[in-house]
Amino acid sequence: MDFGLMLDDSFAYAKDGVWGRWTRWLVLIGCMIIFPLILGYIVRIYRGERPAPEPGEWGTLFVDGLKLFIVHIVYWAPVILLIFMAFIPFIMTLLSAGVFSENFSSMSDPQLERWLDNHPELISQLLLTGGFMAFLLFIAVILAIVITFFSFLGIVRFARTGSISEAFNFSAILDHIGRIGWINYIIALITISIIGYVFSMFLRFFSFIPLIGIFLQLFFTGIFYIPFILFSARFSVLVYNAGEEESPQLSESAGTSPVRS
Repeated sequence: MDFGLMLDDSFAYAKDGVWGRWTRWLVLIGCMIIFPLILGYIVRIYRGERPAPEPGEWGTLFVDGLKLFIVHIVYWAPVILLIFMAFIPFIMTLLSAGVFSENFSSMSDPQLERWLDNHPELISQLLLTGGFMAFLLFIAVILAIVITFFSFLGIVRFARTGSISEAFNFSAILDHIGRIGWINYIIALITISIIGYVFSMFLRFFSFIPLIGIFLQLFFTGIFYIPFILFSARFSVLVYNAGEEESPQLSESAGTSPVRS
């Protein structure tokens, strides 16, 4: 896998998809408000449409988006449940101790120390529930990594087959990863994860600007999130294509010759 060429192709796909096509850009920003529409548009990209398609056939987009949303929910529900289970005992312990009460928040440091001295059982309860929380969060992180391995290709497989159940055909997904190559696949996941992290940090930077930071963050999120969606979805397509039995080949110039999917 030529990751440099794949990134170039994904960037060219995103650039050609919105740059100079301002109406399409604005329509896709609007689709983010009714989120199944933008998810349905992503499904069309996953199916291999090149160049980036015009948004339309709204009923189909909405239904495809709902199906993709269901796939995401089913994949990530165990992680969400573990995180929920991790925090509830710890929060309940704090609530029962009255930590969130107005009287507690108004205590001075000496008063707080005396209060803690009078409630030694709270420390042991917090250590116990805190340890339980840390353990479940650790399990959630491991589970999230495992889910990512399957969901990254599973959602593209759903788009290609049109079947929600195929998104969870784990044996087929493992075979697909085997054809890509485990090392290549891991590098691809790390690459898109790093890019996603840098992108989120870029957007978060604006929130630190006094007074208008939150508005700037929302503005630039609306502007740049659509190109990022096109970029990341196209990258997923190229990774998936690399594992097809007759894998489409990237052109030597990603920006001039389209990749056939």
